[in-house]
Amino acid sequence: MLSVAAALLAALLTATWHHRWERAANGTPERGLLDGLCHAGTALAVALPVLPYVREQGPFLRVALASALLIDLDHIAAARSLRLDRCMTMATRPLSHSLLTPILLAVLAERLAPERHLGLAALLGLGSHLLRDLYTGGVPVLHPRHVVSLPPRVVIPLLGLLAIFSRSATRRRLGTRLLRLEIGRAHV
Repeated sequence: MLSVAAALLAALLTATWHHRWERAANGTPERGLLDGLCHAGTALAVALPVLPYVREQGPFLRVALASALLIDLDHIAAARSLRLDRCMTMATRPLSHSLLTPILLAVLAERLAPERHLGLAALLGLGSHLLRDLYTGGVPVLHPRHVVSLPPRVVIPLLGLLAIFSRSATRRRLGTRLLRLEIGRAHV
């Protein structure tokens, strides 16, 4: 239950940071920092509820956070600039901000490190990032010329559903297996 409380705290902090992000001038270091904090907060809000049901909690959280933050490095390539104002003021987000990215990276992570649940961590980090981006300018969900935006009243419940579904599915799928592993180790 501690992981759920921590997730709720992350969500509240993210709401505070988002409010400040809305007031910060576009393209400024303050807005860039707040955007990163918001993406980290949403990743924690959806990843922390799953934490009790994964074996390697440290790597799981690191991958969820890294995937939620590092995806924005694609702005540098798309803007062809390291200047923050150019990276943050593009007309649309790069194509890597589509549904294909979290799916491909999750599959790749699971192939490279099976049974460590790092694919799930990448999926949660990237998924939370894209959900937040849906109401802060939109994302090219399936095609670069078709940017989809959703209002916060839709996205915020979707973030909650992502956290709830991930926890429930992981508990059902991995919880009993982890319990069996722990019982087996106790008998050895």
